[in-house]
Amino acid sequence: MANKDHINKYLEDIRKEFHPLRKNILSHPFVKGFEQGIFPLEKLRFFAKQQLHIINGDLRNLALYVALSPEQWIRSFFIDLIQGERIALENLFKFAAALKLSIKELKYSEPHSYCLAFTNYFTRLATYGTLGEIAASILLDFECWGENCNRLSKALKKLYGLSPDETKFLDGFYPIPREFYETIIKIIGKHSLTSEDRKRIRTAVRLALEYELMFWDSVNNHGDKSLKGE
Repeated sequence: MANKDHINKYLEDIRKEFHPLRKNILSHPFVKGFEQGIFPLEKLRFFAKQQLHIINGDLRNLALYVALSPEQWIRSFFIDLIQGERIALENLFKFAAALKLSIKELKYSEPHSYCLAFTNYFTRLATYGTLGEIAASILLDFECWGENCNRLSKALKKLYGLSPDETKFLDGFYPIPREFYETIIKIIGKHSLTSEDRKRIRTAVRLALEYELMFWDSVNNHGDKSLKGE
């Protein structure tokens, strides 16, 4: 297993390499629009609908990762993440209600290809990837996703009058628990022993971040259409 400090440095090097991509996610106009109070609350309806499809995909992906994992401590980690996704799903319905979206509207909404591409990519990793690719992609993507959700939550409570209970969905992704980091680092260390492993991990992370950016671009561009009932 690779040294923990070496893995942390390796991941920091990846963060630096993909800083422009991460910056595009973390400075996205969709988040900024709500922080500035210039977007109507209804613009989040498309976001909520797509999250339903993504979470449903993520739940299945995590089950695949459990099956892929050769050791119980790794299986237990992904099982814990499944429970986290179940809680996120429950909180999503509360969030949707604050947006005046009914359960029926949410459940019967249509998935969008640019949004679904994210969870579909993680299905591909379950089929063709390694646990190192999966773990690193989850971690570095989650850092961006969680920070954006945290900023959205703060804006919605401060400027739009949503309650802490209504923003629990967004709050559940930030901050990332220390135990999460430690286990992810351990998984990556066990599955990044060769230069080929690390090359594949770097590519996997880049693609995960590109799909993450695609999601934010999509909700920004199509959120306006949802206001018109399209």
